[in-house]
Amino acid sequence: MEITKLHPHFGAEVTGLDLSENLPDAVIDTLKDAVGEYGVIVIRDQQAMTDEAQIAFSSRFGDLQQSISLHREDTARRLKRGELSDISNVDEKGGRMDENDKRRQLQKPTRLWHSDNSFRSPPGLYTFLAAKIVPPEGGNTEFADMRAAYDALPAAMRERIAGLQVRHSLGWSREQAGAPPLSDSERENIPESVQPLVRFHPRSGRTSLYLSSHGRDVLGMSDAEGRALLEELNRFATEPEFVYSHKWRDGDVVIWDNRSTMHRATPFPEDKYRRDMRRTSVEDHEVAVAA
Repeated sequence: MEITKLHPHFGAEVTGLDLSENLPDAVIDTLKDAVGEYGVIVIRDQQAMTDEAQIAFSSRFGDLQQSISLHREDTARRLKRGELSDISNVDEKGGRMDENDKRRQLQKPTRLWHSDNSFRSPPGLYTFLAAKIVPPEGGNTEFADMRAAYDALPAAMRERIAGLQVRHSLGWSREQAGAPPLSDSERENIPESVQPLVRFHPRSGRTSLYLSSHGRDVLGMSDAEGRALLEELNRFATEPEFVYSHKWRDGDVVIWDNRSTMHRATPFPEDKYRRDMRRTSVEDHEVAVAA
């Protein structure tokens, strides 16, 4: 196994592993340390990894979260295992999904900067995204380093945001993205959560912002004041110096720490190409505490 840094602040490429094998605990611990240090790691050449192998590998990192699509009664799931989220424009027959298909419309919030499952309790810890089919152009995933962004904040801003709590809502990010609203089942099963705006990472020992398009308002502030603050922090934290843009290759598996990073999908010509990505995630039981 070799690890090579990809960006001045964060991100690393990992080669020499086969994730479909039953890897030793020491290798899993090394990968956890790598994700803690780099925030995002790119593991190449995993074309042989099946859905079952992805689930088994992800479960070595913690308790798996179930896909929120299980709570959507008006859409069919292409992937049968509840631990898998389908981040694709591929239909059940393997063809391109119509852009107006509700399943594709529900993916619109992925194009906003976010942290996976910040609206859940517990929120997302690690995300694992496996590339099965990638388009020849477009479709990059951009990552932003929330630790480097926090370190670069003016001292007055760090003092201003210390101890603040933010309400996170899937319905809010759907609204911002122009996606279909929450269904009754989603509203019942995916309530809002409250998360600290600044967190201390227990593995890396670093402090970071915890931002997401799911962040609706700041407790103790008016809606206008809180949202203005969150927008200001989002603009700052996603400046080019803090961003790594990942160009996918077939067989890539990317793992990221949702406590240290935000990410977003970028467009690609959906009228020409298919894109098939399968996501798993684990719960944050390590709890990156409020800083």
